[in-house]
Amino acid sequence: MTGRNDRLSVSGGGKGRGSLNMGEDVEILEVHEKHGSLYNAIPRMPVGLAVFLCIINIVVPGLGTFVSSWTCLCGCQTKLGKPARAFGLNLLSAFLQMISFVVIVGWVWSIIWGMNFVQIATQSEHEPSKTPYYVRRQSSVVE
Repeated sequence: MTGRNDRLSVSGGGKGRGSLNMGEDVEILEVHEKHGSLYNAIPRMPVGLAVFLCIINIVVPGLGTFVSSWTCLCGCQTKLGKPARAFGLNLLSAFLQMISFVVIVGWVWSIIWGMNFVQIATQSEHEPSKTPYYVRRQSSVVE
């Protein structure tokens, strides 16, 4: 591998708006992940509560997720925007974590879910959403 892993070479020949020429280098500035409805139902809790429920999720898989589902009805915001639906999805998630704990999958899922609690709680609410943009670079190869 060469030392240019921060660039992506894209091949294409479209004539439409925003199309790239053959062999043109493009630098990826930002990646935006799309999450499913279960992830989007995780409430944005205060950091202290999120850490506490993370620890509870590690000790008793699914219990922290069960308690976090009630925070949806107590005013904590979710990406779904519908508290009743977020409550139901979190209850479903907690139930599945408790059931699948027997085969270790639920325990790992519960730990990851607890880490998501903390990650979502520490994200800044007032951070403006960044719109990704792509920079076109001129090829340094002379034909």
